[in-house]
Amino acid sequence: MPELWYRCFFRLITRVYFARLTLLYPERRPQKGQPVLYLGLHRNGAVDGFVYYRLLNEPTFLISTQLTRSWFARLFFHGIAVARRKDEGDRRENEVAMGRCVEHLRTGGTLFVFPEGTSSLGPRHLPFKSGAAWLILDYLERPGPPLQVIPVGIHYECPWGFRSKVEVVLGKPLSTEFAPGGTRLERLKELKRRIECGLKEVGVNVESAEQQDKIQRLAYAATLATTRPYFQSLKSLEGGVPKAIEEAETRLEAERAGNRLLYHQGVPLVPMSPIWIYALVLLACAPIVAVALLLNLPPFLAAWFAGWKFPDDRNVISLWRILVGIPTFALWAAVVCLVLLLEGKLLWLGLYVVVTWLGLQLYYRVKKLAVAVHNGVRCPQLKPRLLAFRQTVLEALPE
Repeated sequence: MPELWYRCFFRLITRVYFARLTLLYPERRPQKGQPVLYLGLHRNGAVDGFVYYRLLNEPTFLISTQLTRSWFARLFFHGIAVARRKDEGDRRENEVAMGRCVEHLRTGGTLFVFPEGTSSLGPRHLPFKSGAAWLILDYLERPGPPLQVIPVGIHYECPWGFRSKVEVVLGKPLSTEFAPGGTRLERLKELKRRIECGLKEVGVNVESAEQQDKIQRLAYAATLATTRPYFQSLKSLEGGVPKAIEEAETRLEAERAGNRLLYHQGVPLVPMSPIWIYALVLLACAPIVAVALLLNLPPFLAAWFAGWKFPDDRNVISLWRILVGIPTFALWAAVVCLVLLLEGKLLWLGLYVVVTWLGLQLYYRVKKLAVAVHNGVRCPQLKPRLLAFRQTVLEALPE
């Protein structure tokens, strides 16, 4: 029953909160029944766990004891708990927990570990801890099925945005073979080196927050009206922005100065086809989203307030919105459906369900359409320049 609860609850969370989840290189995902240790980058607080769980065949997580202290937290988080240095709790129990991890793997289980220990939306990964390397060494000391160790990255187009898109990147399996004769310490250092290299390949590391913001905007622009993955664009820009893009952006900044443009995820969208088509689609979709929001206004406002009031950093905004908004939405929807059912208003019940579902599906699209139509009406003279800049970005990046 607990597994069924988390399977259904995490599916509800990810379906409601995110517009799309994408797994890149799914062919690297091992088959069930094979011992697998996933080592994942930690970006957006505990929200990362909801996404990883949904896309990676529901692994067991190594989690902090802080996430198991209350019944409410246990509704959202489960796994094998350990006490970090900054956590309250008896760290002597960690040895027992690590033993449970090894046994879980030996029985063909899937385990997920965050080697950074905590999350950050900064421009670089945090220092990797040694726990995952020790865990691998402990597993290899006894005969058993071959262990697959796979690095995993996660990339949000807008980490704190409702109905944003997320990409999870599976890296190449890490080797667990060693040259004969090495000491345990030497093997530990080599494993840490392999883990760091593997996680760097599935992550993006730049020098500053300003550079990070810049390449994220450019990477998002490169995905517009294309099938190009967001991660691949980020990775192409990790080593630096091509000179052609820098020069085109400088010219564009001078031209759009003083214009009241709207932005979606840092990009001033404009219609790529005749504006009347965008306007008609917006007129058709926006009322559905507006009605869906009105029908579910209490949970929407509760989530918005939680994301504004409680977070102490950007990497937990979405977490607070989910912790408050999803239970409120589930309770609200259950009450609305029950009342309509008891009143015998089956048509209204069906309309509520359909409009709510359509509103969720169209929310992301309506935001983009609204920005594009506004910019197309207010600043039509900039449309050719903005589209030319996007084309410059696409041509400067490798396919």
